[in-house]
This record gives sequence, C-alpha cells and structure tokens, in this order.
Amino acid sequence: MVDTVEKSEKINKDLSNSHTFTINMKVGSGETYEGTFTIRRPTVGERIRISVLEAQELGGLQNVDIFGSNLAHMVATFIVLIDKSPVWWKPRDLRDVEVLREVYQKYVEFLDKFETKPQNVETQNG
Repeated sequence: MVDTVEKSEKINKDLSNSHTFTINMKVGSGETYEGTFTIRRPTVGERIRISVLEAQELGGLQNVDIFGSNLAHMVATFIVLIDKSPVWWKPRDLRDVEVLREVYQKYVEFLDKFETKPQNVETQNG
C-alpha cells in the first residue's frame, strides 16, 4: 500500500503535469489583477470531482443559462486544480469575469499541449 501512495504523490509532483503562469491585467472596472498561478492536469477522479462541484455550484439544476453553467465549471475547475495562487484569488468573490476567463484560458492552453492525434502503432510478429 505504501508503494501506491508514493507513486500517486510522484505523479502529482511531476512537473509535466503542472503549469505555472502569471497574469497581469487591467479590466474594465479599473481593477488590476496580477499574480502567479500553478495549475495541474486533472486525473480522471479529479474530472469527476469537478463535475460534482459544478453540479453543486448550480444547486443541482440543469436548465441554467450557458453563462452560469460556464462560470460554475470554471470555479469548480479552479477549486480542484489550482495548487498555488495569489492572495487575492477567490474566484467566487470576484466581480470581474474577465479574470476568470483569462485564468481558464491559460489552463486550456496548457491542456491543449497534451492533445494528440491517435496514431496507429504497427507491431511486428516475431
């Protein structure tokens, strides 16, 4: 059992599965948001947890507008996957949605690096 825990910890600490980035933006309200974030690539279990938290954010409702659904998904993703963030980072308390979108866009760009076309691998029989 100890080996399993150590392997799990090693996977979570693998730098290829995490990404650090900085934002520095001034939004329409005049506020400036600056800070560094570290976010990780989700495991299958974390993807499930994000879905559960998203549903909880929406109060279990399914017929909500796309804007509310997207916000709930972003907030749930941030709760599960952000490991380090600036002191001011409290996604539910922000008034400027642009900040959420910017951080989420950086996350999506990071995930895109892992997307590859499936390739056929031919094997040779002895």
